Amino acid sequence: MTWLGLACVTLAAVRYDDRTPFPGHHALLPVAGTALVLAGGCAPTPHGAGWLLGRRPLVWLGGLSYGWYLWHWPLLVIAPAALGRADGTADVPLALGLSAAALGLAWLTLHLVENPVRFHRALRRRPRRALALGAALTAGASALSLTATAVPPTIEVGDPAPSLARALSAPAPQARLTALLESSPTTLPSNLAPPLPKVKSSRSAVYRDGCHVDYAATGTRPCVYGDRTSSRTVVLFGDSHAAQWFPALHRLATTRGWKLISLTKASCKIADVTILIAHKPYIACDTWRSNAMARINTLRPDLVVVSSSDAGDPARPATDPLHQWTTGFENTFRALGTSGARVAALLDTPWPKGDPIDCAARNSLQLRGCANHLPDATRDATRRTALRAAASTTATTVIDPTPWLCAPRTGNCPVVVANTAVYRDDSHLSEAYAEALAPVLAPSLDRLMGAP
Repeated sequence: MTWLGLACVTLAAVRYDDRTPFPGHHALLPVAGTALVLAGGCAPTPHGAGWLLGRRPLVWLGGLSYGWYLWHWPLLVIAPAALGRADGTADVPLALGLSAAALGLAWLTLHLVENPVRFHRALRRRPRRALALGAALTAGASALSLTATAVPPTIEVGDPAPSLARALSAPAPQARLTALLESSPTTLPSNLAPPLPKVKSSRSAVYRDGCHVDYAATGTRPCVYGDRTSSRTVVLFGDSHAAQWFPALHRLATTRGWKLISLTKASCKIADVTILIAHKPYIACDTWRSNAMARINTLRPDLVVVSSSDAGDPARPATDPLHQWTTGFENTFRALGTSGARVAALLDTPWPKGDPIDCAARNSLQLRGCANHLPDATRDATRRTALRAAASTTATTVIDPTPWLCAPRTGNCPVVVANTAVYRDDSHLSEAYAEALAPVLAPSLDRLMGAP
């Protein structure tokens, strides 16, 4: 039991990463492992894991482990901000150094705080008094946390900025957008729309209606928008980096009288390449992709707009990644072409540095420090090259959104343009920015659909 439990804890430690949904059912593995170690330790044997865990260095570390756990996270969060890191994160050497410092603090608080209180004569033989003190401390910490949540700190802002949506609705939207990118604000505008605390929570209809399906789903949903009676149909197809364009497409479909059908799935690439999710082949994606393309073939739309994130590693890496991804894109583009539809492929958008909303909140008067720059903002240049190569052999139109997010002259990719946040998290466009881009996306789609 003890060795099996220790194996469960170790497996969770080395296999879980930032893509593992946690807490949730995944927490059962380390929790069950811990329970097995504790239960097995109730009946010690010479050959149990106690032989290892009972070694003096591990016993010493175990005695400090809870204090270490309490100290490490504040240091990892506060220290990078105090050191002026715009993305607010620590690299591996800094994180290891902070963890070592946290262990030292745990030793100090064990001897200066924990043990003096725990073994104080006023509490040792008065359990009710000890429980009352614990309850008072818990209630005080909870009240302080609730107060901090209810009254968030004020974010400093600068002067108001021009309205992005209004500027791009005027003639020559691309030229206006280029000028706004070149002169992006250095301070958070006082008229940011929506306000910074609401950018992350804003979601388009495909999320609210459950049309962007989750990792386990293999079937498509009947999600129709725009003019449902129209004979002119546009399909949006891909992963969440396709779904991020829904606000722009929905606006165009509404004004031009198109029927818009959304077919998107979490982390499912348009290329016919099996990727890894949680260290396992993403078979559900391959099945969903086939089902979605079969539905598109039945719909026979006028236009299919495809896009997907450049993140994700192949389950079977090839010696020539460019050829692997080119072939995967070609397979998909040819299959979509059999429906009779024109295909427009939106390249992946440039990625920000870390979480741009958190960075803007911390550096509201120094937004330049939050901006990414080309070519660093390109997630995978090989995949972009592969998509272009596949498009050239399959009569697919390629649309590059990079000039809509990064200043062409300087390569600067700001987190705020005019009065609008560009991103809502560490890779996706904000709903407001995507919708504002409809006028610059329109010419490419109008040419493919036949402008009214």
